[in-house]
Amino acid sequence: MESSTSSISPVSNSLEFPPSSPHLPYISIKLASTNYLLWKAQVIPILRGNGLFGYVQNQVPCSSQTIISEDGVSRTSLAAVIWLHTDQLILGWINSSLSDGLLSQVINSESSHGAWHVLETLYGSHT
Repeated sequence: MESSTSSISPVSNSLEFPPSSPHLPYISIKLASTNYLLWKAQVIPILRGNGLFGYVQNQVPCSSQTIISEDGVSRTSLAAVIWLHTDQLILGWINSSLSDGLLSQVINSESSHGAWHVLETLYGSHT
């Protein structure tokens, strides 16, 4: 019996694609109002090392979400689905590295860039 093979092309190393791992490593220091630099010193190398820092810097824009197929049906593009999946992975990871008090500051952030921006605005200038 012949096994079927996928016709999907290999994923490039572009920043538009998710990391090879479905999770990011644990951060030993939860962000509190007094340790932003220590927290950031752990977070940035992990994001850069996984090719994800562009998401929090808003340098990886979401692809067009809707495509119209030849039959006229509107569908969400695969690139948009991958972008959203990756962005939400980063957002959840950032949220899990925050103390309860700080989590309430980013609770309304819908993207990793939004949460990152809030944290930089609140704590980046103080440190």
